[in-house]
Amino acid sequence: MTSAGLSADQTHNTRGTFLILISLYFVVLFPILRADRYYNDDLKRALIGHQSWDATGRPLTTFLMRALQYYDRSMVDISPLTQFGAIAILAWIGVLVARRYAIKSPAMAALAAFPLGAQPFFMENLSYKFDALSMSLAMLLALVPMLATTDDRRGWWLGVLSLFASLNFYQAAVNAYLVFVILEIVLGQLKDRPLRELVRRLFSRILQAGVTMLLYQLIVGVHINGWVKQNSEKIHTLQELPLIAKNFIDIYAYIGASINSQWWLYLGPVLILTALVAVVVGILYALKQRSNRRAGVSATLFISSFLMPLAVLVCVLGPMLVLVKPLMAPRVLMGVGALLSAALIVSYSALQAWGRSERWSLAMGSMLALGMCTFASAYGNALGEQKRFEERIASRLADDLAEVRVTRSIHSFLLDGTAGYSPVTAHVIGQIPLIRALVPTYISADDMFHTHMFLQYFMREDMSDMRLRTDADAIYSRSVILSKADDIPVTIATEAYDLRLIDGVALVTFRSAGAERTTGE
Repeated sequence: MTSAGLSADQTHNTRGTFLILISLYFVVLFPILRADRYYNDDLKRALIGHQSWDATGRPLTTFLMRALQYYDRSMVDISPLTQFGAIAILAWIGVLVARRYAIKSPAMAALAAFPLGAQPFFMENLSYKFDALSMSLAMLLALVPMLATTDDRRGWWLGVLSLFASLNFYQAAVNAYLVFVILEIVLGQLKDRPLRELVRRLFSRILQAGVTMLLYQLIVGVHINGWVKQNSEKIHTLQELPLIAKNFIDIYAYIGASINSQWWLYLGPVLILTALVAVVVGILYALKQRSNRRAGVSATLFISSFLMPLAVLVCVLGPMLVLVKPLMAPRVLMGVGALLSAALIVSYSALQAWGRSERWSLAMGSMLALGMCTFASAYGNALGEQKRFEERIASRLADDLAEVRVTRSIHSFLLDGTAGYSPVTAHVIGQIPLIRALVPTYISADDMFHTHMFLQYFMREDMSDMRLRTDADAIYSRSVILSKADDIPVTIATEAYDLRLIDGVALVTFRSAGAERTTGE
């Protein structure tokens, strides 16, 4: 035994799994690093050091980032350290998966854990320079109760503590825990565990999650405010119960529409096959229990076998289902990676138990890994092209405004329309719809927050954005300026926009907005 308490073979497998996963995750992360684009909230945090995680119910993220940065008055960008840390944590989850589910092959263990941090929707999480580390830590801590705690009272409470910490890093990671609860039950059936033990384990996990969420709500949740509080309103009347089914349908419709049909043709058979394996495991367990149970119990087990895939799909969404208006964003769909990982673990374990070669599991895992790496590369290229496209426009706009101000009095500017997507990014979106959600535009009259922050990287501080004023006089002034646009000659015309001077305001009309106005006439 080694000093860590592991045999030489276990140590070799641990190193092999970790190194393979680090390599795979770097393939996924490298296109994002190459694009080097500040992602959403990164714009504000990198520019002025603002952190607002406490208000969103993530105080441990605040603590972590302050500790890493030797925090004084404001934060600074320390990427890619945070993103390297994120993939190291995700790789360590793979090590825990290999140990917990006795996956002896490092390659198979790596492929089984890879979807947790490489599935397409998690690309948004890895893109955050300030958030990637805490989101990955949330995933690790959400799975610790399943992967690294003992099955006793002490282990149960350590699981509660770990889940509580996970929620304080990023709430959406709890869905990965729920998916692995179902995985635990399916593997218990595969190993012919007594029914009483499986039922006890299931209720123990449900109670564990319930206690954790109650503690989180009482200690942290009551302090959540602002945008997150508005989007976290829960169903609280019987009349609103149909919203659960609507949320389920809407979110899976969003997931289905995010990936094009060719990808579904490629990945669909793998997903269906893994779902069938779980159903077969349940049916076989029900048949074995038939001689020892009442007819009603056996029938229930048999029916539940077919409902198992549906139960997993519910767990993928978790608490999102009981929200009045759940957020439709890739970053909250962390349960998708847990679903893919759990499917590969079940397939591997079942084939092993049935005396089949692990090559089938390796093949399925390799197909999913190849698809995820391909997606990451396409996403990274689209992200980089969009960055260069918008920087050219913003830089040119800043220079044009500076030039005009030499001879004309301008106190503010007003955007009309949007710069849209670069040609390459638009092409990728046409092939992979999810890219539209993953690559936000930073120059748009409809997006006050991101556009305002992005343009601060280029504009002088004394140039104000008219859209930031929301009083009645400002709204009226904006409508008057827009109504005069067609009657005022263009001062500067570029490929991306026209610039007009109206009553001391620089009106920047992007080509798409001008075309829409002409078409409307």
